[in-house]
Amino acid sequence: MEQQAIPIALIADYALRGGATGITLLMAGLLLATRPLREVNVFGALFALGAGIYAMLSVEPLQGLLGPAYVPLKLLAMLSPAYFWLFIMALFDDEFAFRTWMAAPPVAIAALFLVCFPFPATEQASKLAHLAIVLALMVHILRMTRCNLRDDLVAARRQFTGIVVFLVPLVCLAIGVIEVYELFNLRGGFASPAIAAMLLCVSAAFAFGIAGIRKSLFPQPVASAPQPNGTNSAADRFDLARLEKLMNEGIYLNSGLTIGELANRMNMPEHRLRRLINKGLGYRNFAAFINDHRIEEARRRLSEPETAREQITSLAFDLGYSSLAPFNRAFRERIGMSPSQYREKALATS
Repeated sequence: MEQQAIPIALIADYALRGGATGITLLMAGLLLATRPLREVNVFGALFALGAGIYAMLSVEPLQGLLGPAYVPLKLLAMLSPAYFWLFIMALFDDEFAFRTWMAAPPVAIAALFLVCFPFPATEQASKLAHLAIVLALMVHILRMTRCNLRDDLVAARRQFTGIVVFLVPLVCLAIGVIEVYELFNLRGGFASPAIAAMLLCVSAAFAFGIAGIRKSLFPQPVASAPQPNGTNSAADRFDLARLEKLMNEGIYLNSGLTIGELANRMNMPEHRLRRLINKGLGYRNFAAFINDHRIEEARRRLSEPETAREQITSLAFDLGYSSLAPFNRAFRERIGMSPSQYREKALATS
């Protein structure tokens, strides 16, 4: 009896999906093994696991073997874009803290997936709504990476930003094609291997971005003050002295000061100034570097009896803030109380 040949498309499909799954499982293990274990590691590992599961769940023989486990695994796979969104937020925010509103996207995705079981007629609408949520998350990710690129001082994180810019359109394309594939029940040909190839590209790009994870890629525990994380050469010490002189002259009071403008004032390349502030002073974000100087000046002014009647709004503008709200927020984050509360306490003990 002649043995039936296995279609090349099927072999390619399984091979590509197996490769994607292997890569993502390896990255998930690497992320979870990194110490200290923080939210950013967990969200990245969940995204990797979800992407790997997504790659394998379309293999029909495997679906039959999974039985009741198929539903929770499919749910984890559906949630992978939301985990990617949380991963990016935690990665780029050194003071990240999970807040209740951040649960809204994953809860909405889970609800849209689960509602299809008791109400099969809602499947098409649910898939479209799921796709809309994913696209919204990806747009937000691109906005975050753009803002991060402007002020970030960590070289590894800035390099990862380039990977994200490549990943986001690829994730959107993969999910969009998968939704159409499942919605119209497309079978045969090279549609499934094409999807598998996109999933492999997503997995490989993510792995390339965080392979051989360096600690500088992830936020470190918040210290009482930034700590230098490199040995400064004689040239670096000279440049740090020049930078300190500029800061003492009050350049940080310029509203909208950018790192490019500061680099021009110091007559040095921007990338070198980023490295100088990061390695030499221990700051991971330019805005944090500027804010620390502004808040220190605010504390000085708020403690002086001569300026006791100065309006807080006027002080915020003098310090280079565009409005009162960002000044209040920055002051409270660093000092633990509002500027008016700090003034009352400082003047009461003077």
